[in-house]
Amino acid sequence: MKSTFTTTAIGLALLTIAATAQAATDSSKAVASHSAPHPTSMCAKGDEVVFSCPLAGGKKVVSMCAASDVTRNAGRFYYAYGRDAAAPELVYPGKDQGAGSFTRTHLGFAGNTGGYAYAFSNGGYKYIVYSISGERDLQDGGVIVQRESDAHAAKKMPCESGKVIDTNKDDLIDATLKWKSDAVIEQHGLPATH
Repeated sequence: MKSTFTTTAIGLALLTIAATAQAATDSSKAVASHSAPHPTSMCAKGDEVVFSCPLAGGKKVVSMCAASDVTRNAGRFYYAYGRDAAAPELVYPGKDQGAGSFTRTHLGFAGNTGGYAYAFSNGGYKYIVYSISGERDLQDGGVIVQRESDAHAAKKMPCESGKVIDTNKDDLIDATLKWKSDAVIEQHGLPATH
């Protein structure tokens, strides 16, 4: 009788521990479902991601996107920035701005390090989305905002470490290679902050 009581008591204790652990797991899942994760891009559903990353120190994401078939001049490229892909804070070009004008400039550095910078002007500011990669798994990127009349950056927002998404689709890369190069970035590199 004593061993049956002990076995039953241990069984009840294990059931209580298991129920408590399950309740804690369910509670943490409920909390996690209320805090929305970073979107991986600001591109509209069905559009291609050319470049994207969550920005360090915040909950915003910057993306370069391709809508429709840009490889056959049937679509368009666009920049999107914000917290929610369904309602970005900034989209260039906007629906009333036509096709937009982007540049793509090769960035070269010492060693086996390089990258590119996409740039456009909007409302008196130049926006530069950049991606740099190189030796020892170097991966850097972000967005720089610069007043068009200033040589220095007004703001530099780097990507979260290790979170840069670059397209590996040759047709999208080839389409951006047709864009003009930005002469200022080509000559001076990315603008520094003050």
